Amino acid sequence: MVQRLFSGSLDVLQKNLDLRLIRHQVLTSNVANAETPGYVAKDIRFEEALQQAVGFTAQDTLRRTNPRHLPQPQGLREVQGTLVVSPSDDVGRDRNSVSVDREMAELATNTLQYNASAEILSRMFDQLKRTISDGGR
Repeated sequence: MVQRLFSGSLDVLQKNLDLRLIRHQVLTSNVANAETPGYVAKDIRFEEALQQAVGFTAQDTLRRTNPRHLPQPQGLREVQGTLVVSPSDDVGRDRNSVSVDREMAELATNTLQYNASAEILSRMFDQLKRTISDGGR
């Protein structure tokens, strides 16, 4: 019921928060291993898959009236992050590819995006709460 009120936005925000949390864990692992010989920095890529899935959420209301019609694309639940090796031009003598400055910048960006999604989600629930309490008057 709540998902229908927000036209799928709730699912998108929830998935975004989940994936940003996973990315945060990967990035902090990189920072923690900045001095580990041979450690290769990693990252999680999910933005493209999430955008592609979101582009189709508006079409969820379409019906397949003929078996030859194209099927619905994957939903948000199937969107997962892809673990990738972070590109680095500054591999040290110990073969460690972590750039602490780059990782900290990525962490800051990821944190800002996480907080923005959490704020939007909070405002959606505040709006719902106000609507419910004003409706009882």
